[in-house]
Amino acid sequence: MNEVREYLGSATRTADPLEHLDATPLIAWTAPVGRGVTGAPAVGERVTAIASVDRWVYAIDTRSGELFWRFRGSDAFGVGPVMGGGAVYVATETGDGFVTSIDLLSGKRRWQTRTGQIAAPLVLRDSILYAATQGGFLIALDTRDGATRWSRVAAPSRAGPLVTQRFVAVPSLTDSLFIFEAVTGRALARVSIPAAVIAPLAMISDSLVAATSPGGEVFAIELPSGAVRWRLDTREPIPGGPAVHGDTVFVLTNRCGLWQIPVATPDGARPLALGCHSRTGPAVLRDGVLVATMDGELQFHDRSGQNRQWSLTIEGELLHPPIVHRGQIVVAPVLGDVMSFR
Repeated sequence: MNEVREYLGSATRTADPLEHLDATPLIAWTAPVGRGVTGAPAVGERVTAIASVDRWVYAIDTRSGELFWRFRGSDAFGVGPVMGGGAVYVATETGDGFVTSIDLLSGKRRWQTRTGQIAAPLVLRDSILYAATQGGFLIALDTRDGATRWSRVAAPSRAGPLVTQRFVAVPSLTDSLFIFEAVTGRALARVSIPAAVIAPLAMISDSLVAATSPGGEVFAIELPSGAVRWRLDTREPIPGGPAVHGDTVFVLTNRCGLWQIPVATPDGARPLALGCHSRTGPAVLRDGVLVATMDGELQFHDRSGQNRQWSLTIEGELLHPPIVHRGQIVVAPVLGDVMSFR
């Protein structure tokens, strides 16, 4: 199915069930996407949607890398696309700021709505598209026609909204968290959190989320109260967001310290040194962890951190984790072609 409704395809930021890689992958295809990629790609069963820095949206064949269509945006995109219900959704970061719905089959525009500039990941739930603007609003759009269902005052956000079954949580660029009812948009809380959050949150449960800060803190926040259940200082910068699998929060520091933090007993967590440098979060698989390094490598480590199973050259730096779909890896470097391995 071509349904990628949020950043990395899941509110936990991991695949469910976890993906498995049988052996060292080989390059399957490369696809040119202009001058570079904005945000994480949306990797579906047949279609992969990508937003480029030069205002194009590309729809390519996930299996072969061949181009289906491309769509020219009115301004520069500030975030990767999401897709579902036969449409691709993108948002612009410059100009007046628009959200645009593009027909998945034809590549033609369905509708466009002025929202204000957006540089945070979008979230698609049923018939609602959630967007956090640079002007400090949380907006819920109707996916059928782009009409605004409701708009609420929040704060400028880079992390974007995290939507659980009942709640929407939006962290600000400073140290605040705004919490709303998911359907009605009713404001529930505005609370202070331990540090600024710029990477997407990850869902532990419907009422508990994980967050990271660039300064090195990891913390769990209860919804809807906003209370901090626990916090942990890694003492190293954390450039990317957390990923959650089961009862464990996975975090990668910029020196490739891999933290596997038990939700119930976080104080006992210790880092595993993977021996690299990274600017993004980990991709958690069934039998290991994928790490994209600043040196242009994709490394696969087992969960113990003691063994690097293999590495691949990706010829470009990644700001978002690699995406694994049915044993196929898709990576979108900041500069250069999109690459796939299988």
